[in-house]
Amino acid sequence: MTTPENAGREALGDIYPTRYYVMVALREHVSLTLADLADEVAVREHDRPLSDVSPDVVLEHYDDLYDVHVPALVDVGVVAYDQERDVVALDGYGPQQTALDESHLLSYRPSRPTEERGDP
Repeated sequence: MTTPENAGREALGDIYPTRYYVMVALREHVSLTLADLADEVAVREHDRPLSDVSPDVVLEHYDDLYDVHVPALVDVGVVAYDQERDVVALDGYGPQQTALDESHLLSYRPSRPTEERGDP
């Protein structure tokens, strides 16, 4: 319900649920191929396992991501897209890096106390 206090201000997830789910997925994975991102968005938007989402629906998400949502997120500087490799990444972590790069993974690994790692 819109009240005078929040008139004109809606949650990002309410305005652009697809873009919200893109950011949630990228915060979890850092970078994904566009096809994998379409899978992630379809699962989240339809709140069901991928096996229960029609391939046509996933393809619609892929097309919308490619044509509309990823370019808009690139324009505002929150993601990077490498069209040649078809990889979407959080800005600053791509497109040269992917989640498979060891240095990239290490930057996201939480540090643990020395005794937990078995170091003397």
